[in-house]
Amino acid sequence: MGRPAKHEFDLDVELPESAPDFTEIPRDATLTQGDDHVIEAEITGVPKPNVYVTDKDGVFVGEGQIEEVDEETVRFSLDIPDLQPEDSGRYTITANNGVGRPATHEIYLEVEPLELAPQFTNVPRDLTLEEGDDHVIEAEIKGVPRPNVVVTDGNGDIVEGVSQIVKVDGETIRYSLEIPDIQVEDAGMYTITADNGVGNPASHNFDIDVEEPSELPPSVQPAQLGKGIFN
Repeated sequence: MGRPAKHEFDLDVELPESAPDFTEIPRDATLTQGDDHVIEAEITGVPKPNVYVTDKDGVFVGEGQIEEVDEETVRFSLDIPDLQPEDSGRYTITANNGVGRPATHEIYLEVEPLELAPQFTNVPRDLTLEEGDDHVIEAEIKGVPRPNVVVTDGNGDIVEGVSQIVKVDGETIRYSLEIPDIQVEDAGMYTITADNGVGNPASHNFDIDVEEPSELPPSVQPAQLGKGIFN
């Protein structure tokens, strides 16, 4: 008898197709402005599903990472950096592999503004003006939420005028108050105050001195006007 005959061959056993299904889901979260956040999920499905996240407007959010756990399971993660209050809303994570219906799950992210007590980064200075001048009081203030800014005189009365607030960045505003036709009686100490309900209000005192218009120099006094140079 001869030798037994043998033949080696590979046997590939394919897993049956299965629609995607979440085995671990991301949770709703409350975050603070500037935080980074990772959306994570674990999904089964054959073939391996495609996983993505969309925002409340249906726009794709970033590009996630997929790690294979086993032949049927993947772990998905999506890093969202530097979250801002405007990023608050509902997000949808979707897994689709073309088998059955896509699996979806909704989460809600709430991004709260970072609270910051007001502080001046640029303040108005003491100065001397001439009666009739127009003057603009200017200051730059950091604070979250945006502070309310007022200017008061030495009697504690709010100074009337045209005020404007310009946003510099997420934490900083530039404030200006225009005071037209300033008079001698407007001279005195002024206080600019910024308050946003966080910590203590920030305040800064400054002096405005108002002088009467300077007189004509002797060479052009009215008594001399009209005289000929040879008189």
